[in-house]
Amino acid sequence: MSLVTLKEVLENARSKKCAVGNFDVFNLEMLRGVMEAAEESRSPVILAYAEPFEAFADIRHYAKLLLSYAEQASVPVVLHSDHSVSLEEIQRVLDNGFTSVMIDASDKSFEENVEITRKVVEMARPYGASVESEIGHVSGLNTLFENDCNVFTDPQSAKKFAEETEIDALAVSIGNVHGVYQKAPDIQFGLLEELNTTVPIPLVLHGASGICDEDMVQMVKGGIAKVNYYTDLCLAASECMKQQEGKHYLDTSQKIVEAIKKVVLEKMLLLKES
Repeated sequence: MSLVTLKEVLENARSKKCAVGNFDVFNLEMLRGVMEAAEESRSPVILAYAEPFEAFADIRHYAKLLLSYAEQASVPVVLHSDHSVSLEEIQRVLDNGFTSVMIDASDKSFEENVEITRKVVEMARPYGASVESEIGHVSGLNTLFENDCNVFTDPQSAKKFAEETEIDALAVSIGNVHGVYQKAPDIQFGLLEELNTTVPIPLVLHGASGICDEDMVQMVKGGIAKVNYYTDLCLAASECMKQQEGKHYLDTSQKIVEAIKKVVLEKMLLLKES
């Protein structure tokens, strides 16, 4: 079984100054595309499940599919919950075999964020699971947060947060946003450098879809150890469906797997070679 924790793969990535790709998947086509890319590139992979996916892919059933792929994989696989905002969701994914969870209380005050995150750490430790959290705030998740605006991560607050919560990875806001970028992102590389030298744990970049390869390489070299992709996978699938209009659904599904594999393979090789 190749199931591992987030802490394991990120500590290894940080020591090698590369990054591991996190790919949000909610169906078999996405899962197959990501896993085939991981096997071909010989890359560790983080399979992520977001709380809004519950309405489409019930975790009680979908987790079994994810675990089955992880058990058969020849590369390290992390099962991770992405942007969980409720303790109930955290408990559900832990009970269903996930090895990592992300609690996102970044819209709360620093004190509330610490309190909520510490509760999640206490929940996760008996399962041997890793915990990721966020400070600052990466915008673009309007369905989860009422007040959803970008707030850059302050290095000293981030250091204090990591120490007080004892989390394993920290998501940061340095000019990145979720979803489709309306203009070229203005990544704050100086801020990233300061965060990397100040924060004692691996740093995570959300909203990577749409960031150019040159900036991504520079961010990985600057300390980003985990990179989250979702929008690029959805765009690849949507474009594929347009091209397959009028074709049999079975053929279309296979083409979607191939389209997702192609984009994921490009991302994995980029992160691996940074």
